[in-house]
Amino acid sequence: MKPIKSLRSAVEQIEAGTKAARLRSVLPEIEQRLAAGARISDVLQTLNEHGLAITTATLKSYLYRFRKAAREEQLDQREEPVPNSPDVLPTIEPAISDETQAPEGTASETATTTPMLLRHINTARCLRLLRRGATYSRADLARELGLTRATIGHAVKELIDSDLVEETVDRLGGGRPGRPGSGVRLNPGGAYAIGIDISSITLTAVLVDLGMRVVQRLSEYVEPHSDDVARVVDQIAQLPARLLAASGIGPDRIQGVCVSVPGLVDHGGRVVVAPFLRWRDVPLKQLLSARPDLPWPVTVCNDAVAFANAERAVAGERDSQNMLLILLTEGLGGAIVQRGQIVEGAHGYAGEIGHMVMAASPAQIPSQTFELLAGYERFRPFLPANRTLDAGLKWLATSGNDEDPPDLERTFDEWASVLTTGILNLVYLLDPEKIVLGGPLSALFPRVELRVKKLLSTNLLHGFKPPPIYVTRFGADGAAIGAASVVRDQIFSLPRLELN
Repeated sequence: MKPIKSLRSAVEQIEAGTKAARLRSVLPEIEQRLAAGARISDVLQTLNEHGLAITTATLKSYLYRFRKAAREEQLDQREEPVPNSPDVLPTIEPAISDETQAPEGTASETATTTPMLLRHINTARCLRLLRRGATYSRADLARELGLTRATIGHAVKELIDSDLVEETVDRLGGGRPGRPGSGVRLNPGGAYAIGIDISSITLTAVLVDLGMRVVQRLSEYVEPHSDDVARVVDQIAQLPARLLAASGIGPDRIQGVCVSVPGLVDHGGRVVVAPFLRWRDVPLKQLLSARPDLPWPVTVCNDAVAFANAERAVAGERDSQNMLLILLTEGLGGAIVQRGQIVEGAHGYAGEIGHMVMAASPAQIPSQTFELLAGYERFRPFLPANRTLDAGLKWLATSGNDEDPPDLERTFDEWASVLTTGILNLVYLLDPEKIVLGGPLSALFPRVELRVKKLLSTNLLHGFKPPPIYVTRFGADGAAIGAASVVRDQIFSLPRLELN
């Protein structure tokens, strides 16, 4: 029996290793402090200061599940069944990390509605209404969300205490003439997100506030060693600290870091393949999450998906329902937005339009894919040697016809033809309401815009209308800003509800 006792002692001494386990281990103490009158914002600050970087929504989700388990235990001890109440909500899945997800095949359970859960949902709904920067009075919020003034008052107070929302005395529409109304609006400086985009040439990092404003930007070369995963990971891990030092923003204001990659990324943050980086099966999220200099939640996504997320964040709800996003870099990335949601596909790979075959034979795939024909390799010979890629492309976009090398106009004609052929296929397949171009190479699109539109109008099947084509307002940094917007969106997300 001694070995068993020794084994049990050894198991009991194992320390919690994952972030989820560490949080669960201190939930009883957190519950006691809240019951004694402590503010949840103070609890969250303490957790962040001691290396447990989580959001308010995550903490509330865990508290909800902790209280639910305690209630069920009390009911079991009394040998009373759980009341069959009509007010039943599904279990909330916490958003702390992939490590907290239930094992595959586990049946989801239902839970009785609690006041705390409802307050959490109502607070999130208020924040979502304010996320585009408009100012609302409390009465406006109550009317828009169908809630009582008292409920809105509680939600707004919590958001103000968390610095996510600020009070304003700006004149509100519909108020009495000459009398300013008291309202609330999103506080852009209440939280920040970091986005980092990887290409085969540079790393671009941005610090973005809640209002989608780029507060700080950094860029550095990786071209000589882009295939060295360990070295690139080391560079990525050092960028957030440099952003914070340059901006003066404290690390406790950062909600997370998202890294966008030009390749296939699965739901677990593994880079399945990134051809231009020469990466294959790289567990990038796992590598970055293990870094002590990245104490925040880390997300990894495809660069075109990140770009699409940025466009959705700033576009009106009606304007972002059905879009095709094309990221023009060393290759081509794509993202499909339908009914306001990014289409992921069965494995998260939907939108890989760069690998679309532009020939009739599979034997031609090595040289005849959309990204090989429409990427910027064809323009490299015309770029000044003493300029960065972005600067060179901007110079090429604005150079006059008299300054153009003799072969440049023919190169633009070929590029316009390739773009049109690819877009024709995509219009037939997806029927997008509009197309948005991003990435460094999008700076050249104005030089071929008329040619592309004429070719589309001439060759589209009767009944199809050429969708309008826009160049992103984010410039070459669209993927990095989009990566930051992925983190930003998590602040506004409602709890994920799983129906039985």
